[in-house]
Amino acid sequence: MKARASSAALGAAALVLGLTAGTASAYGNDLDPKEIYERSAPSTVHVLGKTGSGSGFVYDADKGLIATAAHVVQGEASLKAVVGDRPAAPVRVVGIDPCEDLAVLEFTSPQSDLKAMEFGDSKDLQAADTVVALGYPASLGSQGDAQKPAFTSGSVQNPDVQNAEPSASLPRYPSTIQHSATVNPGNSGGPLLNADDKVVGINVLSVTGDTQGQFYSISSDHARPILDALAGGQVKNDPGWRLKAVDDPTVADEFVTEDQPQVEAIQKRLAADRASGVLVVGVASNSPAAKADLAPMDLMTAMKDSPVNSVGEVCDILQSTGPGETVPLDGAYTYDDPKQNITFGDGWTTNLVLSKNGGGAG
Repeated sequence: MKARASSAALGAAALVLGLTAGTASAYGNDLDPKEIYERSAPSTVHVLGKTGSGSGFVYDADKGLIATAAHVVQGEASLKAVVGDRPAAPVRVVGIDPCEDLAVLEFTSPQSDLKAMEFGDSKDLQAADTVVALGYPASLGSQGDAQKPAFTSGSVQNPDVQNAEPSASLPRYPSTIQHSATVNPGNSGGPLLNADDKVVGINVLSVTGDTQGQFYSISSDHARPILDALAGGQVKNDPGWRLKAVDDPTVADEFVTEDQPQVEAIQKRLAADRASGVLVVGVASNSPAAKADLAPMDLMTAMKDSPVNSVGEVCDILQSTGPGETVPLDGAYTYDDPKQNITFGDGWTTNLVLSKNGGGAG
């Protein structure tokens, strides 16, 4: 069964969180949203993969470093980035942490006259502060490098939402900003800017379902030290798999069209058996996951003898392991194979050996 890499657009299940009271703060150099856009658009990046696209922003012009969300680039075999009117240029993943949903990219060849965005202090945000989200929403169409970044403006609803877990298919987000600046599919990885044109967040989530108008960005105070580590080449919490909850209705979307009916049939059978766990929906070649013989539609039920029913629980275990550690995995087969005496639901075990840099290939 051939898996298709996930789209850069990330949808979240309905998430309702309270607001934090506070008074609106004023910055000394308050700018209106259009001014912020005009200043920051030249540093906003369109990240283009083979199967999807997303956003990012230049934060180190001298080194050509781009900050983005991990789900924008995870599983992509090759990537390009567009900045302003420049042609698309190849970039590589310097470091990635899917459990934090953060990644750092680098241009593979020098880029002259890049402009970098400056980070601000997200701790200074208060409810009702104006924020602006920049990015390349998918609704602009498939114009490739002819697109221009778009912006939306709104206000902070809660400046410090902690340990949000919007769905069983997503990691926990330790520190996010809840706001009303629309984050459309394709905007993930783009910057959230305060009224002083400083990056205070990295856009990752939009709420769907009954509750509308709530969007979430990883706070800059939380993201910045992680980005610094990733820029040093750290690959953390990335065994080379992509996972989704066993009952996630979007699992089939991860596969090519001809395989989707089979995937849906497997999910229905798992639901009838009341199976628990997480489904593997993608495996990178030469990764620890591949070397552990994991494959798309494998059902993983436990790690290190602890049951796992969500990506957040998987990340909790990964974050407690060290580079090079061997992690026992348990799971169940999702197919019948009389030749190998395998029946749907039979258990399997394997060992995941993390690479010495904390994840990734090798």
